[in-house]
Amino acid sequence: MARPFPLESVRQILHRKAEDAAAELRGHGERLRAAEAKQAELERYLGEYRAQQQEMLRSGATAARLRGFDEFLLRIKTAIDAQRVEVERHRALWESARVHWAEQSRREQAFEVLAAQHAAREARRDLRAEQKLLDEFSARTRGRAPDAGA
Repeated sequence: MARPFPLESVRQILHRKAEDAAAELRGHGERLRAAEAKQAELERYLGEYRAQQQEMLRSGATAARLRGFDEFLLRIKTAIDAQRVEVERHRALWESARVHWAEQSRREQAFEVLAAQHAAREARRDLRAEQKLLDEFSARTRGRAPDAGA
């Protein structure tokens, strides 16, 4: 009978840590994608409002209205700059989580290899023990064969 892997509890802990790191990586990836989508949306708004500003210039809007529009565009640009910083922060968090996940995954894989090696050794040990029993049985059977014929 094969003996259990002596480091099974460590292997299970490492597996949980790798799963937790993967979940953390997914979470950071989702937040990064959301931040990038918000940045893209702000940039789309900026493009739309710039087009409206050009239309206002062509249609002869008042100076006060154009100044108000410039101030609004400046606020959108400020929001875009702030969102770029946020995207970079999320990208750095994602990268850190990716490195952590990769390390946890490597550790887990190392213990998976050890567990597989242990299982192979145990299988060979069981096979040798079974072969020994068969050899002993065969030897006893051969020893009795002449008696059965007498």
